[in-house]
Amino acid sequence: MATASQLDFGLPRPSTSVDISEFDFLRACCGKARRDSVLAEALRGKLDWDRILKLATHHRVLPALHRALRGRNDAPASIRAAADARFSIHSRRVLRLSAVLAGILWQFEHHGIEVLAHKGPVLAQQLYGDPAMRDFGDLDFLVRTADVAPAQSALRELGYTPRLTLPSQHREYLRIGYEYVFGSAAEPNLIELQWQIVPRFYSIATSMESLFKRSAESDFEGMRVRTLCNEDLMVVLCVHAAKHQWSQLGMVRDVATLAQLGLDWQWIMAEARRLGIERIVAVSLELARTLLGLELPQALGFHPAILDAEVLAGNIAKRMSQGEEPDTQSMRYFGLMMNLRERSRDRARFAWRLALTPGVSDWQAISLPEWASSFYRAVRVMRLAQRGWRGAISALRAFARPSSRT
Repeated sequence: MATASQLDFGLPRPSTSVDISEFDFLRACCGKARRDSVLAEALRGKLDWDRILKLATHHRVLPALHRALRGRNDAPASIRAAADARFSIHSRRVLRLSAVLAGILWQFEHHGIEVLAHKGPVLAQQLYGDPAMRDFGDLDFLVRTADVAPAQSALRELGYTPRLTLPSQHREYLRIGYEYVFGSAAEPNLIELQWQIVPRFYSIATSMESLFKRSAESDFEGMRVRTLCNEDLMVVLCVHAAKHQWSQLGMVRDVATLAQLGLDWQWIMAEARRLGIERIVAVSLELARTLLGLELPQALGFHPAILDAEVLAGNIAKRMSQGEEPDTQSMRYFGLMMNLRERSRDRARFAWRLALTPGVSDWQAISLPEWASSFYRAVRVMRLAQRGWRGAISALRAFARPSSRT
């Protein structure tokens, strides 16, 4: 009998079939192509249900798993009960966060601050028709740079506290950073206030003003909220997934679901070409195709330089199947981020800014007076060199370590 890892999903088969089978089962829960037949065949095989539940949590696809198992008598009753219990907890949290979202939106409106509700329960409603059908960890709001300070004050009035305060470097952080995180004692990472999609060193020059101009109004739980238009949302979701190295299947599920909503693909590809992120969009869509069975739109027209997207997606999918969390401070991560850019000028700009743009950790590593703030560039270079040296030493030690194989 075929196990889930042997079923035809279009993913290269790794040597460790046990490790991939549970991941393939989750793919079947999230995808549409052959889902019922794949689930039925997989359930007749041997599955590690503890691993499935752990992977579902890691990949943030518990709602999809719960929906797929609901009413299936061929799934173990204990597993269905466990999925029901976890989904019930998730649903209660979604209800609470939806109420928090409504209160924050009212507060911003009261202060005359325009915001875009981003991801979270609004995206779940937009993509899946139910706020509980998407797993998320916080509430995101997009604001113009000029509105960051008023929005911070408005959140403080509601009792939320910032995770980061930068009285001396606030202006510089607005230039190079992209978000402030707010929360409470119970949930310190509850709200993300963003004025850019990614930090400046990624060299993806999106215009927040343009995002606001193209934004759309939608209904959420009886409220009218403004969100990104679908085409901008596709671009932003692809960039967000790339920033996290597509580490969660839920990210690919969002892209695959959005791709089926009748988008203007010519505009999306023109915008991706303008931003220099065609490869990022191509990898995102290729993952949605190979992992979840998305039929790619015929209107897609990638530059010939993007033909390696299939290889990149295959390598990323293998890491995803293991439930790996990327080390976003490692040289390996930065190398992949550079390789994901198709234009040499974007790769050069990324490397230059990464090396010379100080960040929060650099400001916190050493305290300099304001007149000496330019010296933080030297601090940045030295800290990166130290990190690279430590990585090289670790690699040499691993290479010199005797093999345990006999």
